Amino acid sequence: MRRMPEPFELYFQLFGCIIAMSTQLFIPTAEAAFIAGLTDRQMNRVVDERLVPERLFERQGTNRLFTRLSAAFAMFYFATEDLLIAGARRQVLEELTARVERLDVKDHVLTLRLLDAVSWKVERKALVVDMTLYLQSALARAKEVDQADALVTTDPEVMGGAAVFAGTRVPVDIVLGSLAAGIDMDRLKASYPFLTEAHIQSAKVYNEVHPRRGRPRRISEVNPGLPRRVTRVVKRVATA
Repeated sequence: MRRMPEPFELYFQLFGCIIAMSTQLFIPTAEAAFIAGLTDRQMNRVVDERLVPERLFERQGTNRLFTRLSAAFAMFYFATEDLLIAGARRQVLEELTARVERLDVKDHVLTLRLLDAVSWKVERKALVVDMTLYLQSALARAKEVDQADALVTTDPEVMGGAAVFAGTRVPVDIVLGSLAAGIDMDRLKASYPFLTEAHIQSAKVYNEVHPRRGRPRRISEVNPGLPRRVTRVVKRVATA
């Protein structure tokens, strides 16, 4: 069996940045949904209806956690629902999962860091299924997630824990909000010279993969040092 020296780290280049791929075995629903190109609801169906082998996901209380490989398999499952019956799709995924589990380096495959250790083609009489295209698509989206986690950070000591661009105190929401308001990239770069297209794309991916809960915080909560605008209300008294 193929062995990989430890520690094994895979680096890739995206938008000119050198990024190390994540070694985290299980990921939350939002990240899995992004990698699969699906909705959170569809990923929850993967667990509730056991659409992929159970060894590829787990429950922790009310949370569902997935391997990146399960996200690729979920992409295949939903993309081929008009071509293959559910039973055939499950059989394909079971066989591929069994191949992965026989490997000494299975964790590297489960995290999509090593894909050429397995044959991803399944042949059944007249049926031939090749998973390679779905794996490549999932891998490309996984790299976007890893880049987002490298270029966007959170720290309770920096801007009250708001997501900021790495090495700065610039909240990603300020930049994305400015773009949404019609401010062009040239004007933004005049204020934030470090900004690149990679930062913008990573900010969008980060917000999708790390959705916030509850109401958005006010700018005064993110940066208490900013002056507050006070609106003075004057009541008019009606005269007879």
